[in-house]
Amino acid sequence: MGILGISLFLLQSVCFAEVKNPEYPTKPITFYIPWPAGGGTDIVTRPLIEAAGKYLGQPIIPINKPGAAGMVGSLAVMNAKPDGYTLGFGNGVSMLVFPHTEECPYKDMSGFTLIANYAKYIYPLLARTDSPWKTWKDFIEWAKQNPRATKLGITGGRSQSSMSIVLWQLEKQEKVELVYVVLKGTGENLSATLGGHVTMSASALDPSAMSYVKEGKLRILAYMSKEKIPGYENIPSFYDLYGFIPPNLMAVWGPKGLPDYVLKRLDEAFAHAVKDPDFIKTANRALYPVFYMGRAELNREVREEFPKVGRIIKMLRAEEGKEK
Repeated sequence: MGILGISLFLLQSVCFAEVKNPEYPTKPITFYIPWPAGGGTDIVTRPLIEAAGKYLGQPIIPINKPGAAGMVGSLAVMNAKPDGYTLGFGNGVSMLVFPHTEECPYKDMSGFTLIANYAKYIYPLLARTDSPWKTWKDFIEWAKQNPRATKLGITGGRSQSSMSIVLWQLEKQEKVELVYVVLKGTGENLSATLGGHVTMSASALDPSAMSYVKEGKLRILAYMSKEKIPGYENIPSFYDLYGFIPPNLMAVWGPKGLPDYVLKRLDEAFAHAVKDPDFIKTANRALYPVFYMGRAELNREVREEFPKVGRIIKMLRAEEGKEK
């Protein structure tokens, strides 16, 4: 090879290296939160992405994009250009429940890149303290004797809710029949429970719900999630009693096709961000257990749970069809 040939080879190698591994990021990153500002998910996510942005050297800008129980924000992520400048929040519903419903335009996770999980929800079953049940065992015995007398407040449709996945399993295991009342959110669910319009609230925990527990207005009968509230660990969970839990993820995802050099930087940034003191403090105060899973572990979790959730939703929808 002559001098000219060697020079061309070196020039091509330099150009190839520059194209393959460009600097990232060089501008702010958009992060879609598919819920209104001020909610628990929003409050906990903001310090996480702020910490990740500091690590990356560019701000990550949160944009609240609510609608269709989170589906609008999910689609904004899926349809974005895969350059690393659009990310978003995905949870157990958007990843594991929505794809199995007729209304969802994506039927699997192939349109997304899963990046990291950073926390989990706590799902308590709350009843008024003046209700006739002091324990979960008391309630189950009552429910068996009074089929369809329990009005259970849930957020999201029966076949479009992570809570419904475990409640359906509960009905089959304990041979009880529950009536579901679909409410708009945790706040409406709490109001309906406190007002006696529903028998029990089945929703994600937030500080306002916890304040009613501490004031003695509401009682935790059981947890649907494996995760429990510190100081209330003696109360049983569905995992303790039955061995099942709801889809429970709070994760960062992006569109399909993110380049490897982008993923490497994002892996590093979010692994660093979950250790940030401000994020941990906010998550603890809001009662969201910090739970980190990197890309490989998160993908494995979703891959394993996806068909299980699908089977349950199929049976749930079949039952809903018969009821109509």
